[in-house]
Amino acid sequence: MLIVNASPRTAGKTTDTAWLGHALQEHGFDVEGFDADHSKQFWDWSKAGKFAFPVHLKASARFHDEVELPAEKISLVDCGHSENHPAITDSLFKVADLVILHMSPTRADWLRVEKPPEATPFKDIVLRSAVFRADKKPPTTWVLLNRCSPSSKRNEGMTKHYAERMERKDWNVFTTVIPNVGLYAQSMNFPIAGAKDTHFGDLVVEMKDRGLLP
Repeated sequence: MLIVNASPRTAGKTTDTAWLGHALQEHGFDVEGFDADHSKQFWDWSKAGKFAFPVHLKASARFHDEVELPAEKISLVDCGHSENHPAITDSLFKVADLVILHMSPTRADWLRVEKPPEATPFKDIVLRSAVFRADKKPPTTWVLLNRCSPSSKRNEGMTKHYAERMERKDWNVFTTVIPNVGLYAQSMNFPIAGAKDTHFGDLVVEMKDRGLLP
């Protein structure tokens, strides 16, 4: 199974990918990672942090042709920003079983998904992959709201507002949200452990309940 973690711009996606990978591993899944971002941040972190699963460098617009994915594993990709690396994103979406769109509950991220400021909105990138896929349908895509501030009722209201707004536009939205807390923001400074007991563990449970995992 290939899960592609994607976003139009920076959205804490690399952090999410690492924590999700460890949560999946702790839930008993066999995980391997791919760094499809020229920054190599996910790969660098895996080496420094001694991840519980291997990470391979593969920032290639020919990912769909060059990578043979093992059926018995969950292959987890940290994709480069779709606005800056559309060719890599297109290649991954041709073969993705699941795309997770990481976005903050902000107007800026909303515009990058639904309405073009100047770049192609993320929705169009997802839809245009359909013609290249065997079933001629875009990949199954779910929205993960990330960097959500837990500090006030107003911020909780904004998270709910953008979740409902995305659903009105026919996006699938996880009920699990990832808060903007130091545990995740500073996690590149220490090895990841106990991911199963965090929001990412909750996300794995939700993915299983929704039939998104094998």
